[in-house]
Amino acid sequence: MATLLAMAACSSHHDRSNRPRPVFSPNGEILSTGAKDAPKCPEALGGWWDRIAAAHGGSLTRETLVADANAQFDAMDLDHDGFITPSELSDYRAALDEDGTVGPDPSLPPNQPSADTQMHRNKRVGDNYVQPKIRASQIPADVVDPVMSADKSLSFKVSREDFVAQANEIFTDLDKDHDGKLSRAELVASCPEPN
Repeated sequence: MATLLAMAACSSHHDRSNRPRPVFSPNGEILSTGAKDAPKCPEALGGWWDRIAAAHGGSLTRETLVADANAQFDAMDLDHDGFITPSELSDYRAALDEDGTVGPDPSLPPNQPSADTQMHRNKRVGDNYVQPKIRASQIPADVVDPVMSADKSLSFKVSREDFVAQANEIFTDLDKDHDGKLSRAELVASCPEPN
């Protein structure tokens, strides 16, 4: 599972190193397009940890990660049927193409919503930030999709239970010191070594 997370979070292959590699949160949120000027894996995951931990008293526990997984699932389950399909995930990401912007607004204090953020609340309950913009076509075909990888039954759909189970597995893999919390360093350590 740790290998899957590293591949999904910051995919990097030696023979394709000049192609942009997106960076995902542990729950499949796109954090960076991986383009030349986009945040690299340590910066993107560190920023995600800062945002999530700040909203939860400076701590990222299993419960916090599961709550984020549930919020991310709600955002991606566009038809609210309890499943995420590949086409639904593509539609969700296409909507980000139309109205997303790259990263949080650095001029705002943490957790302070901007006007643009208000448009995204129906997609991401409880988060005060604007999702990064990425086109589905920018995600290389050889990148393990961190959302659809939760489909262990190969049914071409991910249930909430599948998604939460994957979040729990990821937490266990990342919590290297087994203290029940993910430190920023533990999360950033999941990034692959630069080429």
